[in-house]
Amino acid sequence: MTAGDNDDAQRARIIVRDMTADDIKAVRRIESLAYEDAWPARTFEEELNNAFAHYRVAVELQPKTSGTLATIRRKIAGAPERVLGFMGCWYMVDQIHLVTIAVDPAEQGRGVGRRLLLDLFDLARVAELNTAVLEVRVTNTRTRRLYEEFGFRLKGTLHQYYKDNDEDAHVMITGDLSAPEAVERLARLRREHRRRFGATFADGSEAEAGA
Repeated sequence: MTAGDNDDAQRARIIVRDMTADDIKAVRRIESLAYEDAWPARTFEEELNNAFAHYRVAVELQPKTSGTLATIRRKIAGAPERVLGFMGCWYMVDQIHLVTIAVDPAEQGRGVGRRLLLDLFDLARVAELNTAVLEVRVTNTRTRRLYEEFGFRLKGTLHQYYKDNDEDAHVMITGDLSAPEAVERLARLRREHRRRFGATFADGSEAEAGA
């Protein structure tokens, strides 16, 4: 093993996998930090049993190390993986609906949200669904711009959609995901993500394995 290989082995890796009941506590913590109208744990439990729903988590795997000092560090760190963010969607008749997405505020800027959105489009492709739809608060300009990068466009407004403060929601929808321009957009976004964050993310998509 070369020095570079050893560095890679010791670097933490982020993967995206299906959410399990064991993840709910960590997911609830992240959602509570991200949203004022956070769901109760019971809702996540119900969603995990919903055949038309699919929930995914981005987790950071602790690096594989050896030796006495490394063993002590692993014990201090605790769990071998840490949830950084999550995404949930529903499979509709003709489209995939992004229901929720959030990243731990302390972990933002690491490409986790973008990776989860790319995963959403992987799930849509596997399910042969050619459009994606979501709702976003009208005041959440930053997130709306991110969605626009991924091809979402304003479709309409739902008045007093959010019950915590009666805020309106913008409904955003993509065009045909199988269209050449949409395929090229996603390919470009994947290349950009790999260039910016590839060193910390595991290679490849796990959407097909989880679908």
